[in-house]
Amino acid sequence: MHNDLFSIGPFHVYGYGLMIAIGIFCAYVLAEYRARRIDGLDDEVVFGLTWWAVVCGLIGGKVLYFVTILPTIIKNPSMLFQDLIEGFVIYGALIGGVVGVVLYCRLKKLNCMSYFDLAVPSVALAQGFGRIGCLLAGCCYGRETDSPFGIVFQTSEYAPNGIPLVPTQIISSALNFLHFIILIVFAKKYKKGEGQVAGLFFILYSAGRFVLEFFRGDMERGNVGVLSTSQFIAIFMVIFGLILFFALGKRGGDKVAASVSIIGGADGPTSIFLAGKVKDEKARELEKQKLEKLARTIEVNPHTLEETERYLVEKYQAVLLPSDSEEVQREEQATRGTLVLRHKPELVQTPEPEYPKSREQDELKRFGEQILKRTEEAEHVSAKEFPLDFKKYQIRLEEKTDPGEDAPRDSRDACLDICIEKNYEFLQLSYSYSGKEYERKLKEIMKDIYLYYGVTQEDVENYTERFLVLAGIIKQL
Repeated sequence: MHNDLFSIGPFHVYGYGLMIAIGIFCAYVLAEYRARRIDGLDDEVVFGLTWWAVVCGLIGGKVLYFVTILPTIIKNPSMLFQDLIEGFVIYGALIGGVVGVVLYCRLKKLNCMSYFDLAVPSVALAQGFGRIGCLLAGCCYGRETDSPFGIVFQTSEYAPNGIPLVPTQIISSALNFLHFIILIVFAKKYKKGEGQVAGLFFILYSAGRFVLEFFRGDMERGNVGVLSTSQFIAIFMVIFGLILFFALGKRGGDKVAASVSIIGGADGPTSIFLAGKVKDEKARELEKQKLEKLARTIEVNPHTLEETERYLVEKYQAVLLPSDSEEVQREEQATRGTLVLRHKPELVQTPEPEYPKSREQDELKRFGEQILKRTEEAEHVSAKEFPLDFKKYQIRLEEKTDPGEDAPRDSRDACLDICIEKNYEFLQLSYSYSGKEYERKLKEIMKDIYLYYGVTQEDVENYTERFLVLAGIIKQL
């Protein structure tokens, strides 16, 4: 392979450095893009997070490299200064990068696990490019082989030239790109808890690296007994990854449901409710900033609930469910509880609790119990005390001619429910499905209905709550 690519005056461009630079750039762009798409993450901090991870990673990689050649350094201390540019160990870079992320998250008061999960697919992508750099430079080469798949270097300063070697750099690069794809898919579709993506990364990378080490031919890698330094570290990394993956992962069912509520008609908002966990001040502020950015792209297109109701029936053939059905009455009572808390909290005996600043487990538990008790009291308020003009529509997706093994058993397994309450101008959409085939279509319909309901010019000018909620819905869906 050829590492010296070209020169611009006195500056030489080397393949290894170029691939590292491309990897870091792609990792940064990917992380920033995903941060904008993931609720609760701030894309503004990705640049700083990247540089902390890169700098600490370089330091960690260099320190572990010095550890692997410690006997040589003891004999010749000048090696510390001679090898400042060349020689890095990837596990040292990973450990250093982890330290950098932790330090940056603590400095900025961010959730470390959330940003680890954001970062590791980018790390895998960067490593894929980095190993291409190793191929161009000829470092991290494999053992001599008789295999027809061997690779022969001719002008390498590191690998033995003219001898067929196991293409460890190519294998490693392919594995890293594969890890990247697996991590992205897992994060999007299967992640149950914060830290799982990071855990899966450490498991995949360390297991692959442990096996690949048996085929490496470069000797300056150190050893611990019969294992190389990297294999020894890989054992602990796999254990660490398993702990993250299983201990922090939260199990969930196959049935998926989501709902968002907007209270307030086309003439102005009264309140909003978004399903989800209670967020701290920092998370709420970050979310607000992200929604404000997205809000600038939303066009003014206000419609009343009556107009929206007709739109549902005409465009989607939404079916009005019988008002005396158990399902409708249950939804109406839940809506009543929501509206009571907003408009007539005096009907509820339990006072509204303040989110505990100390965030002690006992205080958080009491806070949750009080919220639950307050919600249950609101849902038990009678129709006589708090009358509603409530309707529920349902849009059902047609089943396929040949639904396949994973298809829903009936059309109710893929449906969109629309609850409308006209006294307080309440609109709520919720969808449910089994499997993944109907998710995209349900989200498209949900987004279209909310966009049709729209916002007023006053909402746009004043960045009202209603405007920010609609922006959030568009972002999430």
